[in-house]
Amino acid sequence: MPKARFENIYQDLKAKVLDGTYGYQSFLPPETELTASYTCSRNTLRRALSMLSDEAYLQPIHGRGVRVIWQKQTHDILGSLEGLESFQEYAQRNGLIPYTEVKQFETIVCSDALAYHTGFTAGESLIRIVRIRGLNGIPRQIDHDYLLESAVGRLSKEDARRSIFSYLEETLGMRILKSKRQITVELATDEDFSYLDLGTFNCVAVTESHSFNSDGIMFEFTQTRSHPATFCYNVISKR
Repeated sequence: MPKARFENIYQDLKAKVLDGTYGYQSFLPPETELTASYTCSRNTLRRALSMLSDEAYLQPIHGRGVRVIWQKQTHDILGSLEGLESFQEYAQRNGLIPYTEVKQFETIVCSDALAYHTGFTAGESLIRIVRIRGLNGIPRQIDHDYLLESAVGRLSKEDARRSIFSYLEETLGMRILKSKRQITVELATDEDFSYLDLGTFNCVAVTESHSFNSDGIMFEFTQTRSHPATFCYNVISKR
């Protein structure tokens, strides 16, 4: 399914904010210039700008225009969970070299216990994947992915190594719209110590995500276990 026009504009403007084309505290070109550039209506442009404002990239200033309020992080963190970007997209945005090692890739039947934890239905066929994700040669997180087999086509181990989201969006044409996340801190397991080189740390940051497509179907549950030295969570607050 092709993306809506406003989503393409949103992605392009976001990319220009991230790469510095539109720098911090600068104003975007006038609305008339942007609508002409994107060959779109004002409503379409405003919908894209509204999304970027909701995600704290931009802030409309009455009578003046739209100002860029996003700042690049200057310290070494693994991520601020910006929207629904993939690990590969995060690395590209921050000028880092990513790598992924797939440790397990198998098809399983969802048990009652797994259904309770993930939100899938018991008896459904799932693809279970365990991946080690690293940046600049250093392992930084462990991903435990469970994907609804009926929703992800012929997903392969190589697709999992490259990018699951890229495969779903570019090969299957899936529109990934929402993700619910819960973040906790847990004592490290033997697996965490084995793969993440925790040193003196005895805990990890754990992010559990339920991802939904444009049909409202939960197609993925992921538990990400991140090294505490490089994990950061930013939240957008409004009053």
